[in-house]
Amino acid sequence: MASVIKKILPAIRQMKFPHLRIVPKRPSLNIQKISQVIKQYKVKTVWGLDIGGHALKAVKVSKTSDELVVEDLDIIEYRTLSPGVNSLQSPHLKEVIQAFLTKHHIAKSDNLLVSIPGQFVLSRFTTIPPVAKKQLKDIVTYEAKQQIPFDLKNVVWNYQRLSENVPGAEGIEIGLFASKRAILDQLLTNIAPLKPNLIAFQVSPLAIFNFISFDQQIDDQTIVINVETENTDLVIVNGPHLWLRSIPLSTVDTDLIKEINRSLEYYKSLTKETINFQTLLLMGNSFKDPINVKTLAENFTCNVKIVKTLKNLKLSGKIDPIYFNENLVNLNVALGLALQGVGLGRVTINLLPQELVRALEISRKKPYAVATLGCLALSLIIQYCGLHIRINHLHSSKDYHEKVLQNVKDLEKKYKDAETLAQTNKSTLELISSIDSSRFFWMEALDKLLSLMPDNVYITNIQSSWIDADAIKDEDTSKQTTSGFFQTKNTITPKKTGISKKVLLMGIKGESKEPSIAFIEENVLKPIQTLTLFDQKVAAFKKMEIVPGSCRQVDHNDGWGSYISFEIRWIVKSQDDIQSETKSLTLTPGTSTPSVKS
Repeated sequence: MASVIKKILPAIRQMKFPHLRIVPKRPSLNIQKISQVIKQYKVKTVWGLDIGGHALKAVKVSKTSDELVVEDLDIIEYRTLSPGVNSLQSPHLKEVIQAFLTKHHIAKSDNLLVSIPGQFVLSRFTTIPPVAKKQLKDIVTYEAKQQIPFDLKNVVWNYQRLSENVPGAEGIEIGLFASKRAILDQLLTNIAPLKPNLIAFQVSPLAIFNFISFDQQIDDQTIVINVETENTDLVIVNGPHLWLRSIPLSTVDTDLIKEINRSLEYYKSLTKETINFQTLLLMGNSFKDPINVKTLAENFTCNVKIVKTLKNLKLSGKIDPIYFNENLVNLNVALGLALQGVGLGRVTINLLPQELVRALEISRKKPYAVATLGCLALSLIIQYCGLHIRINHLHSSKDYHEKVLQNVKDLEKKYKDAETLAQTNKSTLELISSIDSSRFFWMEALDKLLSLMPDNVYITNIQSSWIDADAIKDEDTSKQTTSGFFQTKNTITPKKTGISKKVLLMGIKGESKEPSIAFIEENVLKPIQTLTLFDQKVAAFKKMEIVPGSCRQVDHNDGWGSYISFEIRWIVKSQDDIQSETKSLTLTPGTSTPSVKS
């Protein structure tokens, strides 16, 4: 555009207009200010589409400067799915999307957000050291490589900062969320007609969190249970803290209650605070049945609630309030998606592939950019037509037009810069190496230890300490190197002479309702002996034993009867031990070489 203007300027200067009158110069039109005024009064409209296991739930929300209104809603059920086929792979999803578009008009300016069921998303919560904002993305990227057990090229991931960087804080809480790219590609194929308006993929439990945080204003210690057709989403809200788990059960029975209790106990073991859940919030079609509500109420001491009315959103006059309230238990995800779309969601995770996000931004900005350039070009031509009439104003007008041309160049440069936005600064190796990687071992070890315990066995204490390897009489000890279990990848620790090697001694103390040492040996000791961590092929522990004299009867004063207490301790194998034993497996005659994962 700038090159075209430069070519026509000499011709304009040579033109003569003897019949034109000299008109005083008028102020130029400030297009940017007009755009801001229009944007201020513009209505923002968003559709939230919840793709569940049995139906598509859709809610339309509009936002003005002073009002938030639910304009429309729809629930379209699927055909019966074949066994083993999830809702995202269902061939009927395309039919449902077409039926939705037939019934509802989607304007070009309307935005769409679509949910991803919780079972298709990996969620991890961790704490990173307090760092400057410009270093945060580098640290989170490093953390994602450690926490996500897949090549990052094969997943779409995003993160949410859950706590602020305040002085004296131990770290920053981060939530990592990832989904396989193949799953998202399948979903995008099935909802292809929605792509022009699609701005985000959000996880169903996070959409629920956005809804209850804004409309229900729940900030106390709350358990949210959302029962879907294929899974159950468990959302724990603890003030500013958030924790998720997708349970692969969808029937309200003893198995589901057992898994919920196990998850709650695990969450309590992670937090340092005293947990006293006050509210149990139920969502999903299953809780239209009062028997399911009663089942949960009888097994939990919390105040059981079901969302029945809206507090901060209004209903349009086009919507039947009775029908809406009857189905509100099914619309929490869709409402949370819409709230995020209008900018009122506390969690802003977006798992839409970045290439689609950038393409959408460019396509939406292009018409405005072309119109702006056209107006600028027209303004330049008109201004330069007046310059040959008022030659005495040439010098004062020159600077003005040079600034306009520079704005055109800057706009072209911004488009080029948009192509390099994905490139980020490399963080220093010193900062990354300062992060302690041992926490990954504890997360894995504690999670698996807790999952091994039978229902009538309780762990009361977990201990660990570093001891000298010389104190352990082991024929293989002299063959080990100084590299330990917690040594990070691609790191070589130099050998130091005169220093004893350290090994990690771990132990647990517990109680069992089964007063039998044989029961402890069979159901606790043996499972821990064969426990493997991460993707290793061999057991992670050695020299496991029940501490002599630790097994004794304990009488509780709370009326629970008599227990047997016990203590088990073991040594954590070093990385060299693991590698040596794994290598020996491949060298044993008659065994096959383990396949290498790509």
